[in-house]
This record gives sequence, C-alpha cells and structure tokens, in this order.
Amino acid sequence: MLDFETTGLSPAMGARVIEVSAREVVDGRAGHELLSFVDPGIRVPAEITQITGITSAMLSGAPTSAVVMRQLSSFIGSSPIVCHNAGFDRRFYEHEASEFLDGQPVRALCTLLLARRMFPGRRSYRLGGLIDEMGIASPGRLHRASADTFVTVHLFNRICANARSRCRAEHFDQEVLHRLQRIRIAEAYDWLATLGSSVPGSLGKRRAPGRGTPTILN
Repeated sequence: MLDFETTGLSPAMGARVIEVSAREVVDGRAGHELLSFVDPGIRVPAEITQITGITSAMLSGAPTSAVVMRQLSSFIGSSPIVCHNAGFDRRFYEHEASEFLDGQPVRALCTLLLARRMFPGRRSYRLGGLIDEMGIASPGRLHRASADTFVTVHLFNRICANARSRCRAEHFDQEVLHRLQRIRIAEAYDWLATLGSSVPGSLGKRRAPGRGTPTILN
C-alpha cells in the first residue's frame, strides 16, 4: 500500500511530496511500514496544512526527497502498488523516484476503481466515506499517510473478498484485479462470473473491457 501527502495536486505544476507511507501486505495482513516526512524544499500551503495537519515546521530537518525515494524504491522493489486513487500517487512516485526506477513501469491497483465495481451505488467513493460505511476504524487522522495506508489494507481486503466470492477461487489472482478495474461498472459482476467458464475463449469475448485505467502499490 502506498500513500503520499503532497503540497498540491500535480508534480507537473510543482507540487512536492511531504509525507510517505508504504506498507507491506502479505496474504491480506499488514507487515513492515516505511514511514517518513519529506523536506519538499518549499513551504507547505495553508490549505494543505488545514487538510493534513502538516506544517513547514514539522518538516524541518526531514530527509530530502532523493533520500526517501531511494529508500522507497528499494522497499517496493518489483512489487505492485495498491493505492486509493492510484493515478495520483503513481504520478508522484514516478516523478520523484524516476532516477531510481530504471525506466521500469509501476504496476498499480486502485481501490477507488475497484470499489466502484465491487460496491456500486455508494454515496461516496472517497476513502473516508467508504471506510465509514464499512465500519473500518482508522488508527488516526485521515489525510495522513500512515492512517491512509492502514485503512486501505482493510478496504482492499473487503474488495478482494467480494470479488473472490463472485468467481471460482482458483481463478482469482492479481491479474484478475488488474483487469477488473478497467471493466465497465455495470458489467463487473457478470465479468467475474465468466472466469473459469468451460467455453473456450469466453473470458474477454463476452464482456469487453471498458476504458478506465488501472493503478497499484505495495
């Protein structure tokens, strides 16, 4: 699981990472966590402090992005990443850790895209809204990296359990999730049900993938 807190919405517009949590997950269980503040080299905007509680003073003496990204890329290695709204976190990861990724693509799963398909009709698909509806307790303030990766582990487990129940378990793996996040929302349940069909070539022909884009983190 990967989550960044940042000074803005886009690295292309000069936004920088100010906090990172990467949380190892093995067989659905949270393991080691890499957690660090990051000195962005710029002041933290007031609106970001209001959202996250992170101030410029809190980042004084924090390691630079280069130091943290070297550690982060080593921690993640070749594992996929899982994030809520993964496109956001992947963009920052690819931008700030580019010199350590050696041109390797970052394979990502997105709990936002997956939740839309596994839990249609929810009032909100924001992380806070989903965990409130599902009764997932946060260990701290959301919009802080460690709390966000912690609750995303539990959200991801709920998504996997729902998806696994809708197809034959022996056909459920990471590749299924990677494809599922691109399937049209209205077709997701039926698409899962086709997994393992005895009809040659039925998977993918009966249900064409939609145009959504996938994303993942460790």
